[in-house]
Amino acid sequence: MSVWKRPTIWQWVSALFLFLMLREWLLPLQELTDTGVLWPFLVIVAGVLAIDVAVPYRWVTLPFKLLGLLWLLHATLFDTPLFTTDWLAELYRQIVHDIPLALEQDWGAMSILSRNALFDALLLVLITMLTYLVLEQRQGLWFVFLTELYLAVLDTFLPYDASAGIVRTLIFGFLLLAVSHLMRMTSMATVTEKRSRILFGSLMASLLVILISVGIGYAAPKKDASWPDPIAFLMGSGTEAPTAVMKKVGYDNNDEMLGGPFMQDNTLVFMATTNEHSYWRGDSKDVYTGVGWEKGDREYEAILDPQTYEWKNELFHGLETKKVEATLEFKGPQQFATVFYPGQLNKVSNYAPPNATVVYDKMNQQLEVRAGKINLIQPTGANGRTEYGPNTMLLKLHRYKVDAEVPIVSEKAIMEAGTDYPDEIKERYLQLPATLPPRVKELAQSVTKNAKTPYEKVRAIENYLRASGKYKYETKDVPVAAEGQDFVDHFLFDSMRGYCDHFSTSMAVMLRSLDIPARWVKGFAPGERVGSDDQNRDIMEIRNKDAHSWVEVYFPGHGWIPFEATSTFISPVRFNYDLQTSQPQIPIPVPDLGNQTSPDRGDGRFNELEEGDAIPGSSYSIPWQVNVGLAVVIAAAGFLAWRRRKDIQIWWLRRQIDQDKSNKYTDRFNLLLRMMEQVYTRRQSGETLREYASRITIPADKRQDLRYLTEMYERTVYGYKELEQKARSVAEQLIERLIRQLKP
Repeated sequence: MSVWKRPTIWQWVSALFLFLMLREWLLPLQELTDTGVLWPFLVIVAGVLAIDVAVPYRWVTLPFKLLGLLWLLHATLFDTPLFTTDWLAELYRQIVHDIPLALEQDWGAMSILSRNALFDALLLVLITMLTYLVLEQRQGLWFVFLTELYLAVLDTFLPYDASAGIVRTLIFGFLLLAVSHLMRMTSMATVTEKRSRILFGSLMASLLVILISVGIGYAAPKKDASWPDPIAFLMGSGTEAPTAVMKKVGYDNNDEMLGGPFMQDNTLVFMATTNEHSYWRGDSKDVYTGVGWEKGDREYEAILDPQTYEWKNELFHGLETKKVEATLEFKGPQQFATVFYPGQLNKVSNYAPPNATVVYDKMNQQLEVRAGKINLIQPTGANGRTEYGPNTMLLKLHRYKVDAEVPIVSEKAIMEAGTDYPDEIKERYLQLPATLPPRVKELAQSVTKNAKTPYEKVRAIENYLRASGKYKYETKDVPVAAEGQDFVDHFLFDSMRGYCDHFSTSMAVMLRSLDIPARWVKGFAPGERVGSDDQNRDIMEIRNKDAHSWVEVYFPGHGWIPFEATSTFISPVRFNYDLQTSQPQIPIPVPDLGNQTSPDRGDGRFNELEEGDAIPGSSYSIPWQVNVGLAVVIAAAGFLAWRRRKDIQIWWLRRQIDQDKSNKYTDRFNLLLRMMEQVYTRRQSGETLREYASRITIPADKRQDLRYLTEMYERTVYGYKELEQKARSVAEQLIERLIRQLKP
């Protein structure tokens, strides 16, 4: 029977190093996911480590861990008093309700309460297993390696700088391994003072090695890499023109680095039933960096009930409009946390899953869908009333209906709009990088030299990019600008070939250089008509190849009007050419398709570094029956393993003894002793090895062998002498014989 031993200071030190390594696993969550705070997860890690170090009995610790988990759920998700049953009943009801959803892997439909409870419970089990393997079994090397690999992958393939975390993990991991090894060495020492001296001296040596190594590595001069970054080459973001590196077309959220070739992708994204062909607007961006687009300052509005909320005059006003009703159903493998809508949105309804809330970006008119609402931890309402906010977890809608309106633009009205732009519009939508080459503005001035009004200038630049014949629509042979070269400058003057991102960005930048507010917009083109419903509304197929970007231009008194700069796309925006002048009206540009017999319609955004709208790699989902079957098999295997845990541990100890015959005799004897304790009984506190060998009930021949091996062990440990070859050979034979005879 095991005896409760007080943990040593070095066991607590090992637990601290393990906690610091586990913290490195959690830190990236705030930057790469929608995780708001980390302290609940850190509390779980620290609590499990503290309990497992202080209490040696796993079954005793389980109730304390579960109680701590319940307290944490109450502290983070409930406002009711702790010592009431209301919140426990609600927790139980939500978990029972969401178990079928979890088995179907429909995480978005689960409540925030169930998801938190499930994740916290899994984290608790994981930390318990790590504590056993790393702190008790002292098998920490694999975990150090796995942590370094995890951080290296994040640093290489995702927008996360893990360089500091890699160094910290190296330090914490080395110290963890050093303390674990030194504790094992000093356990053989007989004098307490000598044991402490050995441990302290060895630990200080380890610290000095780490400090000197890290210090030299940090301070030493470093030479630039001789080889190009292979990951950048594979991902297509290198500075060389990677015309052979293909990416896949599609909608994503990352537009910081535009350009490069892509492969066509005909994957279905969604089906739309609508009474009007229009752009499917997703988002807009206002800050041009010279290589791509980003968002500037944003103003968000939380919408907890989108079905009752109405949007009015968010994009344009003062124009004739047509009402649009559209229903979108995402039937392909791709779904998004962004709502796509035609023209100007008025209402969103009939969405599934039904627990959606919305965070509305008022500056860019983007709707980001969240998975329900959550209780605010600290009520801020009057009289202490609980207030709610959108969940931090994104939700991808399967289906929704939008009511919107598209403009019928009066050419006369926007021709007379003038240039009296509001100050906030000029400050935000005339931004250009200081490094923009002057020849971009000079070209814009040359193209618009005969235009008088902003509208005429917009049309002149649109016509120049679409129909001048200088710029070719191309998706495969698309060179990338050299490092330090402006994206628009490279397209307009060097490559002269590209797709919608090149055309739309160039038009927006050229207009801004003429002090005309413009912004870059992304979403999907109208798609392809494949039929009609019983109300004579068109059924449209929107595929990855329809991902698209265009330009919105601001006109005082009317707002944002879309324009199309890409030659192979026809703008779906309706214009009323109502100018009554003696001058001929501005003609609609006719696309110059050149020698293209079958133009590629599929230009769009690359599916790399998505921040919110991660696209599943496959549409295949595991049936719930299979999941239930796997859960039953895993549970049965776990129960069988628990019943046969003694056999498994003896097998593991035998395997360790047989793996390396060259181990020191003291190590092999300790493994044998552990096997004896598993089969017969454990040593008592203060019991010597000789007393233990005499006490246990074993046959006489085994007792004689064990006594002989014990004497050899004492001679080696207390005499500080290695066994002679002949004695070592005899001892090895006795160990092998005892191992073969041991049975649980």
